Amino acid sequence: MPRRPHETAVTKKLETYFTYKLDLIKSEAVRQVNELYRKELGLVVRDLRVLRQIGDAPGISVSALQAATFIEKTVLSKVVSRLIELGLAERSISTRDARAFELTLTARGRRVREQADRIGGGHEREVMFGDFSEQELRQLDALLDKLMQSLRAARDGGAGEAA
Repeated sequence: MPRRPHETAVTKKLETYFTYKLDLIKSEAVRQVNELYRKELGLVVRDLRVLRQIGDAPGISVSALQAATFIEKTVLSKVVSRLIELGLAERSISTRDARAFELTLTARGRRVREQADRIGGGHEREVMFGDFSEQELRQLDALLDKLMQSLRAARDGGAGEAA
């Protein structure tokens, strides 16, 4: 008996797709930690990603910041402006290119980042991974690294694949 055009050999339920599960996990994790960050710091995950990246790469340009954070340019511009208005970051003319700006954290920005790291780290330890053993955490981390490596290799046309 021939298959109808809308039938497939295997029908897979939405909730069994990895990307769906990953999206649900990400959305719930960000929602929960945003509540904590808003309450304690008046900031959200996106703000703190930018703050952390500036802290990790003092003097970073906005274009390098965009490449590192994957935040759309106009949204990133608003986040950076907000961090500057709050006194958490500063913008100065680049020493390498007078047409560009460099971003650095202020002392207050470094303190807020430390607070955010404590809040986020505590949430991960107690809520997200509270039921995981150390071995499971190491295994999960290794598997996620392996997955990222596979995805990058596929994106780059197989470059970097193991022989």
